[in-house]
Amino acid sequence: MAKRSVISKITIYVFAICVFVYSFFPLYWIVISPLRGLTGFFENSTVLFPTAFDLTFFKNIWSETNFPIYFKNSFIVAGSTTLITIITATLIAYVLTRFKFRGKKFLLNSMLIGYMLPPMLLAIPLLGMFISMGIEDTLIGLTISHIAITLPFGVWMLNGFMDTVPFELEESAWVDGASRFQALYRVIFPLLIPGIISIGVFSFIVSFTDYTFGLMLVSSEANKTIPVGLAAIKESTSLQNGELLAGAAMIILPMVILFTFVTKYFIQGLTSGAVKG
Repeated sequence: MAKRSVISKITIYVFAICVFVYSFFPLYWIVISPLRGLTGFFENSTVLFPTAFDLTFFKNIWSETNFPIYFKNSFIVAGSTTLITIITATLIAYVLTRFKFRGKKFLLNSMLIGYMLPPMLLAIPLLGMFISMGIEDTLIGLTISHIAITLPFGVWMLNGFMDTVPFELEESAWVDGASRFQALYRVIFPLLIPGIISIGVFSFIVSFTDYTFGLMLVSSEANKTIPVGLAAIKESTSLQNGELLAGAAMIILPMVILFTFVTKYFIQGLTSGAVKG
């Protein structure tokens, strides 16, 4: 039995390592390739570790293109999407779990329909709506389109968390003189932190890496985000793959930094949300 247990553990570790390498290696290659510099990019392209770190490709794409504008727009849209999704999803989930009204389950289930639809199917009617509202080709319209994807997921996840928070905690806060909003902010909100972080990470990644909505809803150079901007750079400039990989690396970097700080809470939120409700 002991021998089988050791073999099972070794097998699991080997499998986990293989999955990690398979998942991580493409990201590593994207980041490390532009750091080889102009000479090493072509001559040492198959070497796993660069012999020198050259930032020429990064400087080129940052100084010779509108990449700084794309980078700023991506952060504005992703940050706004994340903040609005967290606030709105929290309030909607609170209403769904604390108030009784007809059609509550239907409303919750119907919100997931928008999340399951391909982005292209949502982009076309949204574009028509934005044109009639006068917000086409704006960061505001792009943010709204991203929220249409992130909000249903946020409500669905937080609804499960809200159901597990005892109603007696709110009643105790009310007895102590707190308003409904104060009870939500001071008592319930801290208990939802794992779920809120999961929603925040999901919303930021979806918005920051979106290509479909950015391509369909934004046309001006001043409002493009990184994924669409990189495609435009490839088509309209003479920059080589090194600069494009440098741009892709700068997309990955915020994701890596984000996950470094919130991985623990993100996993806790996903696993907790899977069994709650």
